[in-house]
Amino acid sequence: MFAAGAALRPVSDWALYNHGYTSDILNVPQTDPEAYRKSSPIYFAQGLKGALLICHGMVDTNVEFQDTVRLVQKLIELRKENWQLAVYPVETTASWNPQLADEYKRILALFEKNL
Repeated sequence: MFAAGAALRPVSDWALYNHGYTSDILNVPQTDPEAYRKSSPIYFAQGLKGALLICHGMVDTNVEFQDTVRLVQKLIELRKENWQLAVYPVETTASWNPQLADEYKRILALFEKNL
C-alpha cells in the first residue's frame, strides 16, 4: 500500500496506447483483453486510497493528454477526493523545461505532506 504517488504523463489504458509498442508486451487488445485490463491503471481507480498527483503536458506527443482526461473523469465518477491534477499547456514529452521544475516541486510537497 502506498500513502502517496505521482503519475507523470500516465498511460491510463494500454489498449488505447501505441499498439506497436504494447503489442510486443501484451499482444493486442482484441486477442488478449485481460492482459490490457490487468495492466491499465484506469481499471484500478476504485482502489485509490492514498494521495495522487497527476501531471501531464497538453501537447505531449507520446502519451496523449486524453489519457489523463479519462483517468480524471473516472476519479470524478468514483467520487475520489485525494487527488490533484497539474496541467502544463506547452509541455511536450518530458523534455527539460520550467514545467518539469514545477512538477518536481509538487511531487516533493505531496511526499512531504503524506509520507
